[in-house]
Amino acid sequence: MEFRVIGLNINSNTPPKVNESDAKSIGVSKEFLENEFKDSLKKINRNLSLQIQDLLNLYGRYGWEHYYQGQIGNQITLYFRKDTKSNQSEINIELSPEEKAILQCLDKDQMP
Repeated sequence: MEFRVIGLNINSNTPPKVNESDAKSIGVSKEFLENEFKDSLKKINRNLSLQIQDLLNLYGRYGWEHYYQGQIGNQITLYFRKDTKSNQSEINIELSPEEKAILQCLDKDQMP
């Protein structure tokens, strides 16, 4: 059996913002990033329940079972498990840009 634990911050009332230094680090303007990803930024700012729903569905598509949730400080923790006999390399899933954005926030050891 293999396990993953994901923590979601529940006290963040501030929506993610694009700052000038982040934009410059990849060679574009802040305005370009805000315009190019305005739909994705809106989806990231959705309510917490929908964000959790998306994460649960995403892990489920990779064969992970959500079996427990808890809270540590200001984080909701979601616990997933997967039978190690299943072969993840056989799973070929096309991810939307929003799903890719969700996954890029995770440590490599937390990936589905």
